[in-house]
Amino acid sequence: MVNGVNMGLNRRAFLKIVAAAGATGVAGGSGLLLREDTQRRRAAAEEYHLKPLPEITDTGLVRPPGALPGRKFRRNCSGCGACLNVCHTMGYDAIAMAGPRHGGDAATPYIKDMRDFPCTLCMECPDKCPTGALQPLDKPEVRMGMALIDLSLCFGWNGDVCLSCSKACPLGASVFDFNYGAWGNQPYINENCVGCGLCVRYCPLGGSAVKVVTPEIYTQLQEAYLQEVDNLLHISGEERYELVYGRNLPEIMARGRLVEREYR
Repeated sequence: MVNGVNMGLNRRAFLKIVAAAGATGVAGGSGLLLREDTQRRRAAAEEYHLKPLPEITDTGLVRPPGALPGRKFRRNCSGCGACLNVCHTMGYDAIAMAGPRHGGDAATPYIKDMRDFPCTLCMECPDKCPTGALQPLDKPEVRMGMALIDLSLCFGWNGDVCLSCSKACPLGASVFDFNYGAWGNQPYINENCVGCGLCVRYCPLGGSAVKVVTPEIYTQLQEAYLQEVDNLLHISGEERYELVYGRNLPEIMARGRLVEREYR
């Protein structure tokens, strides 16, 4: 029976079966092949850092916390590397210096890889900036960027309940809203997000289902993204079923679930 609520196989149960099959295989030769294929795809997802929201090809350079906006930051930043050094000394290694491929932004700091090295919001780098390009702020006032959840890849939007991103967030409940329903807990990151990227790091999907973009790029994407969220929450059960089972779950299965990434 297809009615948007009960379609024979419960969505959450289905995802658990998928996860179990990926982890242990199914008895017999076909199970071994399934396990090997899942492991291969999972390894590929990690090796190539598969990205969510593939239509967003440019996230911009996400700056360290407290960065002055746009051109003001570039005018004030001397490229001295004090922020990079303190980040390295603290053991986080989140900051790198932009290079020639970044054009006019060369020799300025940015957050290099949020999948493995997000900003922890230790707030040491603004205190060490000698030019004022990074300003000391309270954590809730930081605006490094905006985290966007790929609704087609997120476990919580495709029949499961996953809280890793919200648990990892240093601001927690003030940033995350949930739309609980038959299709999962459906997390949404609101505009209190500071853009640190800890949610990217701890998403258990291979490659992550979260991407952080700069505030400027989010301004361009905001209307379309909010419309996508609204559309998904209001389409019929039959349409959602086709979307999840026909398109989303095959990609989720290919990327795999990385239990060690989950924030507990």
